[in-house]
Amino acid sequence: MRRIAFLLFAATSLLSVARGETRPRYGGTVRVMLQAAPNTLEMPTNATPTEYWDSAHIVAMIADTLVKTDVAGRAQPALALAWQSDMNGKRWQFTLRHGVKFHDGTVASTATIAQVVGSLHSNWTVRGAGDLLTIECDAPLTSVLAELALPRNAILKRNAGASPVGTGAFRVTDFQPGRSLKLAANEEYWAGRPFADVIEIELGRTLRDQAIALELGKTDLIEALPQPPALNSGPQRIRTSLPVELMALAVPANSRAQDARVREALALAIDRKPIQSVLLKGAGDPTASILPNWMTGYSGVFPVQANIPRAKVILAESRQPALILSYDPRDPQAQLIAERIALNAREAGITLQVSLSGTVDISLIRIVLPSPDPATSLREAARELGLPQPLIHGNSVDDLYPAERALLDAHTVIPLIHLPVASEAGVRVRNWQPGRTGDWSLSDIWLEADSR
Repeated sequence: MRRIAFLLFAATSLLSVARGETRPRYGGTVRVMLQAAPNTLEMPTNATPTEYWDSAHIVAMIADTLVKTDVAGRAQPALALAWQSDMNGKRWQFTLRHGVKFHDGTVASTATIAQVVGSLHSNWTVRGAGDLLTIECDAPLTSVLAELALPRNAILKRNAGASPVGTGAFRVTDFQPGRSLKLAANEEYWAGRPFADVIEIELGRTLRDQAIALELGKTDLIEALPQPPALNSGPQRIRTSLPVELMALAVPANSRAQDARVREALALAIDRKPIQSVLLKGAGDPTASILPNWMTGYSGVFPVQANIPRAKVILAESRQPALILSYDPRDPQAQLIAERIALNAREAGITLQVSLSGTVDISLIRIVLPSPDPATSLREAARELGLPQPLIHGNSVDDLYPAERALLDAHTVIPLIHLPVASEAGVRVRNWQPGRTGDWSLSDIWLEADSR
């Protein structure tokens, strides 16, 4: 038996060599394209959901957070190695790593990190002494670990007149706002030097441009349209996350859709299934909830079926002004989806004009749910959508469901589809394994030996 096992091992090894498989190697330049075209590397305040996530995607490459969260929402060490709290959760203490440096060569001291965290949370008292960072608040910080793992809590040192400096796997060497970003490997990264020497990112490139460039071998890593589950098992190099993106209609405060009955009727009029099966080619899950079912298990309680007769009854005594429905022109599918929604609305007696000009009454948007922790994602979604902050005391169904229901009852946000996010790597890229929640780790990939 041992001899047979050895022969099988030898045959497998020879087959791997024949296929050109290689061990991880250092060096080379990874070429990346993104739709994002940020004008700053700072995490913007009061930004639109698109602007926030454009910056977050890039900040994750150059900065670390105190903790990370896995797909189950469990906290994992990052700049903090360990943590503990008091009985009521109002005081947390973190033990930080030794020897971590910012990209400018300065030590990431506890005092500096305390200053950064404190500047991001005015209602926290943050102190640093030795290797210990202490966070205190008058209210229990029940989701503080998931909060600290969010991109907007990345540890970035702000230098006047210069790009922010992080402790991440890559450091900024050149940034042309809205056009390009060049990163170099951080030789002293606490988690080990990345394999690639350089990351070159072209910004503001459409998905179509990205796909053409990848096919021509002019780039190595791109964003992609999500694929239906049946196609994800094929030979293509597309990687798809769990459904972490919400496509929804959002009604701003200055909208002419002030009559709640009009908004409720619109929610009932939309036939989500054809949007998912035809326009999105089977990708994603039709939904009437903010949080996806994999986070909560109760998404199916919110009905997604269209109900035109009920919508007409609700509209019978309401004011029905003509409304403008806007969409993100960067999204290649958005216009067709918006037009389909307008068609559904007309069936119920609501006039929606799809337009990119004029006063916007309703917007078709996408937001990323940033954490596998459902309470944290619900709070962040409310913030991005301009909704009141929900009162949540835990992550049980009894805590989450009423909080989510309260956000949805006014119909100022109408969920449509939960979508995965997707990316595609070129043939010379090895070990491209983005996280199940859509996060990228470019420090783990390497290139074939003939890479530039």
